[in-house]
Amino acid sequence: MFNDKYNYSLNGIEHEIILNHTIKIDQQPINEKILVSNKYLIKYINDLFDYNNIEYCIISNTLLGSYIFNGINIFNSVLEICTQDSNFIKIKKLEEEIKNDDFNVQYLEKHIIITTSFFDKMKVSIYIYPLENDTDNDLLSYYTYDNKFITHKFYDIYPIKKNKYEEFEVSIPNKIDKVLEAYSFNLNYISFTKKKNDKNKIIEDNNDNKNNILTFKDILSNTYSSYIKPLFFD
Repeated sequence: MFNDKYNYSLNGIEHEIILNHTIKIDQQPINEKILVSNKYLIKYINDLFDYNNIEYCIISNTLLGSYIFNGINIFNSVLEICTQDSNFIKIKKLEEEIKNDDFNVQYLEKHIIITTSFFDKMKVSIYIYPLENDTDNDLLSYYTYDNKFITHKFYDIYPIKKNKYEEFEVSIPNKIDKVLEAYSFNLNYISFTKKKNDKNKIIEDNNDNKNNILTFKDILSNTYSSYIKPLFFD
């Protein structure tokens, strides 16, 4: 049985999400400690990489969170980014600094995992994928943490740019919609969102559209851009 209404808290602020009746989400928003921990972790990685001239961009569910919530994806706790495989050498050189900041680094065959703990030993991780460049076909590819093989066109990723994420900025791919099309997401569409107890923060009343049947393709269309990019976080 699927719910159509969710409440969650981030940074001590209560939020409410009301979903279109066509939506099927089979999980509750992740708890506040993980949400805030993920926010700290992505901020740390962004600042570390920017300072050391390591170009990266967020992808997968992390990118979906940026696209819908302008920040943390409240329905998925996994953080994922990608970078050119040549940058793994730079990351290796930063290993001692990372460990001194109480972050652990694990090198696997297809990606790097950086892990740390916040609050009551709340463990969070970020997966870093090396982009393999197929210059003959103008493609970039990588394997995700759950062993999915993902391919993008080179200019869907590059040039990488900065975009607002919570109250700071992170690096995002050049064509967000094209990159998201490479994934299948359980979270399909949010038709109405608001902050609880704050009528001025209501983004959109969907009463006029309650009979619409919207697909993931609608998420990526400009037609519904006012619905799917609410400013959740101050």
